[in-house]
Amino acid sequence: MDSYARKIIKQYHDNQDVYRSIKDDILDIFERIVETNHFRISNMAIRIKNEEALKKKIIYKNKYQDIHEITDVVAARIITLFENDVDRLFQCIQDNFQVLEYKDKRKKNYDDRIDFGYNSLHLLLKFSDERCQFIEYADYKNIVFELQIRTTIQHSWAEIEHGLGYKSQYEIPKNIRRRLTRLSATLELLDEEFVYIAKEIENYNKGLVHIEKILKTDINANSLMQYVNTSPIINGILETLHNEFHFEFERDGELISQSRLIQRFHYMGYTYIHELDDFVRDHVKEIEELSRQRIIDHNEKERVNIYNVLVWISLVMLVREGLRDPEDIFSEEIIEGLSRFKQ
Repeated sequence: MDSYARKIIKQYHDNQDVYRSIKDDILDIFERIVETNHFRISNMAIRIKNEEALKKKIIYKNKYQDIHEITDVVAARIITLFENDVDRLFQCIQDNFQVLEYKDKRKKNYDDRIDFGYNSLHLLLKFSDERCQFIEYADYKNIVFELQIRTTIQHSWAEIEHGLGYKSQYEIPKNIRRRLTRLSATLELLDEEFVYIAKEIENYNKGLVHIEKILKTDINANSLMQYVNTSPIINGILETLHNEFHFEFERDGELISQSRLIQRFHYMGYTYIHELDDFVRDHVKEIEELSRQRIIDHNEKERVNIYNVLVWISLVMLVREGLRDPEDIFSEEIIEGLSRFKQ
C-alpha cells in the first residue's frame, strides 16, 4: 500500500469508536422516523465497512487521500413494503439530516435495461451543522454516510441478480438480458399494483364505520374487528362482563388470526357478518355465561382482549353443533366440558 492508503487505514482504525457511535445514533433516528410516521418497512440495516473491503476500494479506485473522502464507510439501507413510501420517507430523512447528494435511479427509461433492482433512491447524508453543535454529535461533523431506500421487490431482484454472478447488466449475454428486461418490467408493475391494493384496503377499512354497512360485509379480519368495535349487542355483552369483573380492556387484533377465527366461522357456515350477528342475537345468554366461565377458568380478571368475545362466540357455535374444532385449537375434551351451554 502507498502512503495515502496506510494513512486512510490508520484513520479508519482511529475512528472505530466514532463509527460505532454514529451507527447507533443513525439507527435510533431512523427508528423514530419510521415509528412516528407509521412507515411500512420490511428491513432496516446499517453497517460499517470492513477493513478488507475498504482496502480493495482504496486500491481499485486509486483516488482517495483521506478517510472522509470515502462516503460508504458507514452505509444504511431501508427497505419499504410499498413504492409510494420511498418519497415520503425521503422527505422525513431530509428534515433530519443534511442531504449532500440525491440520486433517484428509479427514473430511467432505457429500452434495454434490467436494472430494476437498482431503481433505488441513493442519498449521501451527514448530520446537520445545527445538530453537530450538541456535544453528543460533535464528532460526526465530517462524516458522510450513504443511505439507500428501495422496495422489497426491488431488493429481492437485486439479491437474485447478485446471485447470478454478474456485476453489471452489460456482462450478461444479450439473449438472457432480453429475458431479464421483460421480467424487470413485470416487477415494476407488481410494485405499482401493491401500492394500488394497499390504497384499496385503506379505503375499505375507512368505509367500515357504521354497523349497518359492516353487517353486509363478508367475514374477514377487518370486518370482525369493526363488528366488535361497533355492534351494540357485542358491546352489551362486554359491558355486562366488565361490570362483574372490572377488568381492563385491551385490543389486539392478532388474536383473530392466531385463533383462526375466520376459518372456524366459515367451516360452520358463517361467511357474512349479518349471519354471525343473527347467531349472537339468538344466543346472548349462552355467550355471556360461557364468557364468564372462560374468564374465571383462565384467571383473566385484570385484562381482557376485547376480541376474545369472538372466540367465546365460536365456542358456543361448536358446542351447539356438537362439532370438533376444525382448527384443533380447542380439544374435544374442552368442547365436551362446555356441553351445558348446549340448550
